[in-house]
Amino acid sequence: MTRKERIEKMLHELRYEIEVGMLQGDIEETIGFEWCVPISKSIPEGVVLCSFRTRPMHRQAAFGIGMEEPRLRIIK
Repeated sequence: MTRKERIEKMLHELRYEIEVGMLQGDIEETIGFEWCVPISKSIPEGVVLCSFRTRPMHRQAAFGIGMEEPRLRIIK
C-alpha cells in the first residue's frame, strides 16, 4: 500500500468517526486542525498549508456545491 493510499484510507476513517461522533453528540460541530509543510515542490521557497475544518451550514448550501447526502443516520 502506498503512502497516498494509506492517507486516503485514514481520511475515510476520519470521516466516519466525525459523522458518527456528531450524530451521537459526542463531538462538537466545529473542529479545526491546521499545519504547515515547510516545503513546496511547485512554488520555490514556498510552503504547503494543510487545514481541516468542520462547520454547520444550511443543507441546501452544502448540497448545492456537489456535496453528497450523509450516509449515516441515527435510527431509534
